[in-house]
Parts: sequence; C-alpha cells; structure tokens
Amino acid sequence: RFPFPFPSLTNPVTNPPTNPPTNRRELFNPAYLFDEGSTVSWVPCGRKLTCSFPGIKMYYGPDSYYGEDVSILEMDGQFDKIEELIYLESHLSNTSSKFYGELTSQMMKNTSFPGSNNGTGLFQTIVGLKVREVYEKITESEVAAV
Repeated sequence: RFPFPFPSLTNPVTNPPTNPPTNRRELFNPAYLFDEGSTVSWVPCGRKLTCSFPGIKMYYGPDSYYGEDVSILEMDGQFDKIEELIYLESHLSNTSSKFYGELTSQMMKNTSFPGSNNGTGLFQTIVGLKVREVYEKITESEVAAV
C-alpha cells in the first residue's frame, strides 16, 4: 500500500468516492486545437509569435491507435519567447487549466528545464494538468491551481 501524498485531500483508498466514473472515457477528455474533431495544420509564427526558422508547426486530427479511434495533438519547433505561449494557449481547448494563462504560467516557472521551450515541455505540462483533472474526478475533490 502506498502512502497518500496529499493528507488534506480525501484518500481514494481508505475513503473511496461515492460515485466514481465507471467509463474510462468519462475520466479523460483530450485537448484539441481550434475545433474538436477537425483536422488542423497550423503554423502560428509571424506577426503574433516569434519563432526561428522553420517555426512552430501544430497539428490536430483523428487517428487510430491499437484499433481505437483517437485524437492526435502534435507540435514541432520551439518558442523563442516562452511568454508568447499565451497566444498558442488561446487556440488550445480542453487543456484542463483552471484559469486562462495557467499553461503558460506553468511553463514560465520552469524555463531552465530541458524541453521547456518546445513541445516536450508543453505536452508534459498539459499531461500534468490532465492528471490533476483525472485525480479530481476519481477522488471527487478539488485541487487548487499552483
């Protein structure tokens, strides 16, 4: 048995939630670019985003993974000015952030980490926000934004 790291929150092992989601799709809603279910290729560099050549390329669209229909969100390239991520964040939906700018704020806190200015850091941050969202659904509790 693992110790529960958040003593101020409900422990799902000793105090299981009263109505836990039974379908795994109820636990996770994927992030998307512009319009959920669409296929979008986007190169946002130019007047609103500073990028070195060849720029940032975003892609969102449907795919199949081990026979399951999935949505793919991709990013290639890096940010020259990490604070400009807010522009990209405004075009992403369902990132599980608690407030506008939380994704950018989290990225700005860790600018010295490897991958913090590219897709590696972006997707690690989105995954962290998604883990928090799933945790809240399973435990039926609210975790404050950091």
